[in-house]
Amino acid sequence: MPTVNDGAEPAKSAQGLALDDVGLLSGVVVVDRLRTLGGQLLDLHEHVARFCRSAQLLGIDLPSQQKLRDRVTACVEAEQECYVGDDFCVVLLATPGRISSPIDPDTQSRTPTLIIHTQPIDWRRLAHWYRSGQALQVATARSVPAMCWSPKIKTRARLHYYLADQQAVNSTNDPYAAGLLLDERGCVTETSSANVLLVEGERLVSPQPAGILDGISLGRTVRLAMQLDVEVSWEDISIERALQADGILLCGSTGCLWSASQLNERVFKLPQQQPLLLRLWNAWQRDVACDFLSPADIAAKR
Repeated sequence: MPTVNDGAEPAKSAQGLALDDVGLLSGVVVVDRLRTLGGQLLDLHEHVARFCRSAQLLGIDLPSQQKLRDRVTACVEAEQECYVGDDFCVVLLATPGRISSPIDPDTQSRTPTLIIHTQPIDWRRLAHWYRSGQALQVATARSVPAMCWSPKIKTRARLHYYLADQQAVNSTNDPYAAGLLLDERGCVTETSSANVLLVEGERLVSPQPAGILDGISLGRTVRLAMQLDVEVSWEDISIERALQADGILLCGSTGCLWSASQLNERVFKLPQQQPLLLRLWNAWQRDVACDFLSPADIAAKR
């Protein structure tokens, strides 16, 4: 059961949002997702901090970061037995609250709705990405322009992502494919679940940070790459440049780090044939003190 807090203590269990919740009526929902790795929460502080930044940009007044971390930890402890030793995801959601809630005269805001729930990991998807890579298709749908809302807000308003992924799945006949979104200028941004890094020889190139989500897995990958003396730069990336790259790496909270198998008709090498990816996988596993690759294969075979 998800853990929901509507401003009262203690938190209570519920199945979903109230019908008059602003999150349901207007789609105003901020979100963050993290996972356990080897049974331990990965990057809890960073995810809670990003969640709070997203909420602050929308004027959603959340509990302190320490209280949120405590609630996430309590949720994990309560749900852990249900996953029989497997790792799983934790999702945080917040909305401005219910229309029927009174407005606080001091903050001029309603009591927000806060939901924390667990979610199983799709191990077959991860195993496929690690073994074969993820197919990407340039999407017709575009990333939401910054003039609409900041790309730094991680939100459940994901219609553009949904359309992009549907197009990719239909084009490739691959249920694990994803759309690669461009901005209004035609530059690469991200996918629905990952930040993007081009591999150009022994060099990595990320889209400009101003136009993408501050990816926590992206940050770790960049830091580890620099420790390996791999050059990393942030530049505008055209589709033509992406198609000419030696590879494309994808960074996301559930899958950590994987690669693209193709972009449109351009086919890339298998993950096991990409030396830079293998070096980064090893660096990742040393950094988190956990093998995140093997469990996906083991769980996917059950």
